[in-house]
Amino acid sequence: MIICFRLSLIICFALASKNSLCGSTVSVGVAKVDVTPKGPVLLAGYGGRTTEHQGVDRPLWARALVIGDEKRVAVLALDNCGVPQEVTNRLAKRLAKHGISPDRLVVAATHTHNAPTLVGYAAVVWMGRTTPEQDRRVAEYTEFVIDKMEEAVLAALDRREPMQLEWAQGRATFGGNRRVIRDGKWTGFGFQRHAPVDHSMPVLAARDSSGKVRAVWANYACHCTTVGSRNRVGGDWAGFANDWMEEEFAGAVSLMTIGCGADVGPQPSGSLQVAEEHGRSIAAEAKRLLTDGTIPLGGMPSVVSRRIQLPLTKPKPREHWQEQLKSGGFDHQLAKAMLAKLDVQGSIPAEVSYPLSVWKFGNELAMVFLAGEVVVDYAVRLKRELDWSRLWINAWVNDMPGYIPSRRVLEEGGYEADFSQVYYEQPGRYDPDVEDKLVQAVRELAGEPFRARADQEPSPYHKPPSGETLTFKRLANWATGGRTKQEIRILQKLQDYVRVAQPAVGIVSQKGSEETEWFNYAGDHDHRRFIRQQKTGTELAWLTPPTPKIAGSTLVYCFSGGVGWETEPKTDGFALLLNGEEKLRFDVTRQLTRWASEDGTVELTYLPTWTSSVDSGGFFFVALTGRIPVDRNGVVPFAVRSLGQGSKRWFALDTQQPDSGKLLKLGQALD
Repeated sequence: MIICFRLSLIICFALASKNSLCGSTVSVGVAKVDVTPKGPVLLAGYGGRTTEHQGVDRPLWARALVIGDEKRVAVLALDNCGVPQEVTNRLAKRLAKHGISPDRLVVAATHTHNAPTLVGYAAVVWMGRTTPEQDRRVAEYTEFVIDKMEEAVLAALDRREPMQLEWAQGRATFGGNRRVIRDGKWTGFGFQRHAPVDHSMPVLAARDSSGKVRAVWANYACHCTTVGSRNRVGGDWAGFANDWMEEEFAGAVSLMTIGCGADVGPQPSGSLQVAEEHGRSIAAEAKRLLTDGTIPLGGMPSVVSRRIQLPLTKPKPREHWQEQLKSGGFDHQLAKAMLAKLDVQGSIPAEVSYPLSVWKFGNELAMVFLAGEVVVDYAVRLKRELDWSRLWINAWVNDMPGYIPSRRVLEEGGYEADFSQVYYEQPGRYDPDVEDKLVQAVRELAGEPFRARADQEPSPYHKPPSGETLTFKRLANWATGGRTKQEIRILQKLQDYVRVAQPAVGIVSQKGSEETEWFNYAGDHDHRRFIRQQKTGTELAWLTPPTPKIAGSTLVYCFSGGVGWETEPKTDGFALLLNGEEKLRFDVTRQLTRWASEDGTVELTYLPTWTSSVDSGGFFFVALTGRIPVDRNGVVPFAVRSLGQGSKRWFALDTQQPDSGKLLKLGQALD
């Protein structure tokens, strides 16, 4: 009997590797319902928005997965920036009538910043800024989306049938830590190459009796902000991920949820095209995982949940809030809210009520569900103290209390630790003990079977690929995408240029330029110098290294840098100078662009490899023909000069230049 049992296990796992059904089945239903707003409504995600959306890029969805018959569980993945406790409670009350208890319901937001705000979400953002009509439309949409979420869950209940659950863990890499740290303190948003990330991408699938995938659920820890601040409705990269997964698995419903990515942003960002590329990469990895082999799950999950109190620092006295009334803006509105609490309650709470839960599929998988915008440190630590190979962590679940910073983030300060709390009507920072308290609660809920083994290897998903690897991987994807005929012609010429290009930057001199540390999406360039169009004549000059390579009568130089702030007032742009003489003019762009001198002897081509909503960065190629201003040492003097004033549009030169090896890889990416 022992031999037979062991043999059956071997056969089972062999079949599982081919995605055949094995082991017990469980009742599973899945459904989705359109929640795209029918009329104008305010969008959540960016505090600068003051008007209703200006159209629809992509529809929004409520996607439901129900598991089990009697003690059933349900997950509802909603295309929204965040679901407040009030909304979760209203939905839970309705679903309790259908056998889904509140503690067995998960309402997860995709955190797209291009979905309507809901009643109770980031209340301070809207205080004093909305009209009664705008408030009415937000309330109407909230009621509409609760109705549709209920409809999705009930449809999933009705469609239940026996299925096999299975899961696997892979990798996605477009998220990068956005917190730029200098001398141990937060200095702004950008890309910090060596900061924590969680590139794990777990996938759960449900297969019917024929082996067909009917539901696929993926999770990745990254802000859903690739599209940027355009005031149009859409699901951002998570929405595209669902679209592509449903295309890969015809007839399936896809659910995308977000891990601990509160301080992780998509890299690059700034367009629908890039968002679609990010979504496509999620779907491709999901397909690979479900094709190469999965781990079967043995039926229903057990559910444990708890509500804990997360400590804040000691609330400030009434005098502080009375003084803050003079400040204006969000701080003024927060002060009004705090003074109202003092008037009604007599005190300001010094803690935040916080829900969390864990689903355990035997000893094969523990799914952790955390509320709010949880920074990546929590995933890194939990996957060190628990068995990362059997752990799945979701954030943005069931409530939206704001950012949940770690001890590290609180020590560094900045947006996630300090500035963001005002939007969520919190009186101040979290106490540093918040991290230990939350981690300990998760450890207790997960239980001893999921504790890390003494000989456990570190998670491989917390080490990001090198910046260079990301650069050329994404450049290759970009170069093979849908290009215009003009762009294709430019790329064809660049294929020749890159093979003979000479690094262009040797000695850099300043004339009104700014020097800064720069972290682009790949972390390639650590130092750059800027000039802006604020003042005419501001100039950035440099000398090339000696002994350039010459191919026939053409000399080609390559340097890396960027241009940005497209929304700033347009001026006459910038001038490219050689040996002090203006040769051509160029300006801010986020597209593959070519400029040429009037006599055709100088050509400047810009190849952006990353973009945001207003900026871009990449490679500049300068092709020189005819009489080339090279001195006897083979040095060419370059400069870029501002031709405008009153604008913050900028040009930047990376002082760390691409070497021959990088140019070789660039050429390979363009081939």
